[in-house]
Amino acid sequence: YFALVFGLWVAVTAAYIPGTGVVEGLALLVLGVSLVVLFNMPTNWAGALLLMIGVLSFLLIPFLNERWARLAEGGLILQVIGALTLFNGLHVSWLLIAVTIALSLAYHRFALLPILARSRQTALVIDDDGQLVGAYGRVVRPTERFGSSYQCSVSVKGEQWTAFSEHPLETGDEILVIARDGLQLTVEGLKHKHITQPQLEEQP
Repeated sequence: YFALVFGLWVAVTAAYIPGTGVVEGLALLVLGVSLVVLFNMPTNWAGALLLMIGVLSFLLIPFLNERWARLAEGGLILQVIGALTLFNGLHVSWLLIAVTIALSLAYHRFALLPILARSRQTALVIDDDGQLVGAYGRVVRPTERFGSSYQCSVSVKGEQWTAFSEHPLETGDEILVIARDGLQLTVEGLKHKHITQPQLEEQP
């Protein structure tokens, strides 16, 4: 019972941090071993199915609105019912069930949900980067010398940003965003934009 629950929760973890391959492999290994053991025991497969559905309901959370994430915790009820009916003629200890339910709830709230929140925030930042880099704007406060570069304020997509450039810029100059680092932009004035087309050969 414990191996089955552990393997299922490792599978849930893989849904929250996909792409590593390690977590997915561990889930397959533990689930495979637990299923082999269950096939050699008086297993009530209806109870096993309820237990699996109860735990795997948490797999839906990454695809749901964050406001509904806690609803998946109702799957813990199915996990309890599945545990109580998992074997024919045998009973899983109430203490073990209580411990696994408590650990499942704590793991979900204090480990998986923060991971999900961070991954969503990262996705938003990446999306913002994709929208800002390559966007055009205008200088709203002229540059001041800042080390080896120049610092100014620019307006891009209706928002004001602190920006740095290689060349001095004046109020009203048009700029192109070429990079972003947190709340700071690296920009290039259009009048300083590098020539990318081949220059024509001079006539003799």
